[in-house]
Amino acid sequence: MQTIMTGESKIAFLTRKSANIIKSLCQLYGLSLQDATDIYYQSDTSELIEEGVADLHCRSDKYLAVVVWEEHQESLKH
Repeated sequence: MQTIMTGESKIAFLTRKSANIIKSLCQLYGLSLQDATDIYYQSDTSELIEEGVADLHCRSDKYLAVVVWEEHQESLKH
């Protein structure tokens, strides 16, 4: 049986996913909640997750935190 997400359940899922990625950023890199939140929401990856691109939302929270962190580090170089 296939489960279809409603608009509300999709928003709830993405909100929880974002919170878990931010929490992982804090844990992995010793960031404050505010810094981790800023880094996450300024990333292209967060937009891709929101849009459902490449099923990124299916990846683990820690994997996505690493991707966001690497993206952030790369942006600091430019």
